[in-house]
Amino acid sequence: DDSEDEGGMGASDSLVPPAVLKERIQDVVEVLADFKNRRTDGRSRADYMDRLAEDLCEYYGYIRELADMFLQMFSPAECVEFMEASDQSRPLVIRTNTLKTRRKDLAQALIKRGVHLDPLASWSKVGLKILESQVPIGATPEYLGGHYMI
Repeated sequence: DDSEDEGGMGASDSLVPPAVLKERIQDVVEVLADFKNRRTDGRSRADYMDRLAEDLCEYYGYIRELADMFLQMFSPAECVEFMEASDQSRPLVIRTNTLKTRRKDLAQALIKRGVHLDPLASWSKVGLKILESQVPIGATPEYLGGHYMI
């Protein structure tokens, strides 16, 4: 039964290792970037876009409709870049409740509890980026007392 799926378009695609999927995504993006010179005879741009959408869904875990929407919004290379960036974990950031404390005082209290942090950015006077913590950030007395929000 598996021999039917050897063409690359069957049900066995879900068993493709992630490294192979990633390489296939990059190959299709390169073909689409220079479609006139790199395409395989007999395959249309729609075939390549369909293959790309299926592979993106499998690799990044998106539903097909969302992958199709991103492929309409962005070029294939930009779409892959967007999905890759969306797959990265975001830093944990807290916001100081300025009605109860100052950012400086909150930072000092959290540092005493074993939290490694940095000010969020020069434009924010209330944000702190948590780099590492020995205690759960959502269970500190400061959090429970309303001194910051996650």
